[in-house]
Amino acid sequence: MNLECLKGIITDNLAIQIDLTQLKSWDLNTGFTAFSLTKWAGAVSDNINLLDFGLTEFDNGRTNIMWSGITLTPKDTLFSMYRIGYNVVQNPTSGNTSGVTATTTYSGYSISAVTSGTSGNYFELNGGYLQGFFKLDGYNYELLPSRYNNGITIETLVNLHPGSSGIFYMMGLRAEDKYNPYFSGETITGGTIGDITTISGVNSSEDNYLDAFYPVEVNRKSFSIWEDRKKKEYKSSPQIDNIKSNAIAFSLTTDKRLSYKYINDKGLIVENTAPTPITATGFTMIAIAFTPNNTINTTDPVLFECAPQRTGKLVFYINGRAQWILPEFPEYFFKALKNQKEKQIGVPYSISWGGGSFGLRYSYHYDYQKYGLYTGEDTQYINDNFWVQNNPLPNECEEPASDKYLPGLAFSADSSTFKVVDKCDPKIENPLTVMRVEFTGSTGTTGMTGTSASTYFIKFNHPVSVLSNRDYEINLPFFNSGFFKNYNNNGYEVYNRASIVVYGTVDIDIISETQYAFPLTMTDILSLQNSGLHPFPDRQEYEYIYLNHIMYYGATGLPVLDANAYYYGLIPLSNLSNGNLVTGENGWKPLNLVFRTKENSGQQFIYIGLLLESSDSFNLNVPIFLNDFTYRGADILVQDPRKDNLLIQQNFDSSFIGGIQKLRVYNQGLTPAEVLHNALIEKNLNPTLNLKVSKGGRIIYG
Repeated sequence: MNLECLKGIITDNLAIQIDLTQLKSWDLNTGFTAFSLTKWAGAVSDNINLLDFGLTEFDNGRTNIMWSGITLTPKDTLFSMYRIGYNVVQNPTSGNTSGVTATTTYSGYSISAVTSGTSGNYFELNGGYLQGFFKLDGYNYELLPSRYNNGITIETLVNLHPGSSGIFYMMGLRAEDKYNPYFSGETITGGTIGDITTISGVNSSEDNYLDAFYPVEVNRKSFSIWEDRKKKEYKSSPQIDNIKSNAIAFSLTTDKRLSYKYINDKGLIVENTAPTPITATGFTMIAIAFTPNNTINTTDPVLFECAPQRTGKLVFYINGRAQWILPEFPEYFFKALKNQKEKQIGVPYSISWGGGSFGLRYSYHYDYQKYGLYTGEDTQYINDNFWVQNNPLPNECEEPASDKYLPGLAFSADSSTFKVVDKCDPKIENPLTVMRVEFTGSTGTTGMTGTSASTYFIKFNHPVSVLSNRDYEINLPFFNSGFFKNYNNNGYEVYNRASIVVYGTVDIDIISETQYAFPLTMTDILSLQNSGLHPFPDRQEYEYIYLNHIMYYGATGLPVLDANAYYYGLIPLSNLSNGNLVTGENGWKPLNLVFRTKENSGQQFIYIGLLLESSDSFNLNVPIFLNDFTYRGADILVQDPRKDNLLIQQNFDSSFIGGIQKLRVYNQGLTPAEVLHNALIEKNLNPTLNLKVSKGGRIIYG
């Protein structure tokens, strides 16, 4: 390269060039987001929908919605950096169904933009810094190589104060894998910690659970059939394997000495400090050039990435002059986490400018919470929070769904019918307050569906926040004291059903359901017979003969229950293993519904309620009772104390005190002459920076 003919900075192999004095790199409208003016020759981006972006980028303040995503396009080939922050989370209480709210804050991470003066715009840092990722493992997105065959050079123009110190550049892994070890609230495992056989819980957009497990086949200790000699277990890699040789940072000590710090191939911190301090003040160009002792001769990217670590020369320059040389420095390059691609977005292949990384200090996980819709509140609460309308999911024989209020049901809080044994003194029975629902017969003539007064939907009258990619479970103990008719006025049997219903604006998948049926129809009985060899909880065989309404037991064919047995809960259907039907009168029956909203639909608002259906009207003034109407899901955000103060947080949680203006990263180790050239160009083109570029200098070998 003929430097004498070059009138500007070197642009060959210039992959990143951030210049805060240029409007295309930063202006007041972008907050503290900075963009590179140039791109790496091999930069590639694709049409990528990163639906799981928030799983990791929530942790450093890139988003305040953990279930959010972003979209990349082929045009997104310029490296960008964003201000780091963290989120303050407010979870809903058990009675608040509005969902999680999070506010991004920058307290303790101060950045101010200096836009006045003659030296051009720059950022003054007092705890804050910028961060961005240059590659996504498993996606067609790479703005900078993770390994540099011909070395790498980092140049940054900083403004040094008397109190300037801290990490001014960090590269590689910004944090450990937050999903290793797994967090029990979002990942449910079967088996023991050392012998995990199944995994469930919250899943990503790629249908992977939020953990760092991978399935492996292991030999069974014993087996009777040769084909069964192996079983599947789930394993995870030690967390330390992810961080070995995967992060490096450069900083200034409080006495202005250059220093470096990295994690070596054994997972240990290696650090060193220059023997002499920097004497320059004001705007200062710091350049760090690494040139390997040899190149890797292969065109195979896999072989290139897997080639042994090299050594080379690492040189620190101040204003174009070498100040500290380390001749046999270990090559630093970077790798992905040992986890699925969508659960490590932006964590490896990261650059911090003006600071290091706080690791997983502000990382959040999903955890379970139970929400109460009715848990013993008074009559005023019931009338304020429950609404009656027709079926929100009508069949072809019913009128279209409408939220018009339907008369005919009376609500009250009943504290005299049921009692519960005192926890401290079993001799004492305390009143149990439940919701009482009665049919008054005052139906009017409009708005009813099917046969008059035969269908009601008792809706919790507030939208409930739910998140996709996880199961929600609704439970409602239900007590029928005679609310449903057995026979109509013509002597024919009346068929009744009570079920939990959810609906919203997106598709909802019902995973499992327990409904109340009274009496059991032939279809119901046949479905029970098909539920297994022993469908009932006592593991015995029953047979219901529909024609004479008698329940028969076992091979003898002897009748054991009369025609009305199912009315009184004598048929053991309250706890069916497949959980689809309960029946009977004068006993608490568990209604249940497990559902998921459409995958990858993020936050949705749905309605929950109890649907009462009958082939006739209901009995007047004979109540049903409801209690502990709750739902449960993994949708609150909590921190995992095991992830606090890990190795990266302990050693790289430092930010630069001073100003930053320009950052250049070359896919090549620049020579001393080339580094000096760039420093002279900065000095000559920007004399107000007052860069002190001398004609000679002392070189210290380390």
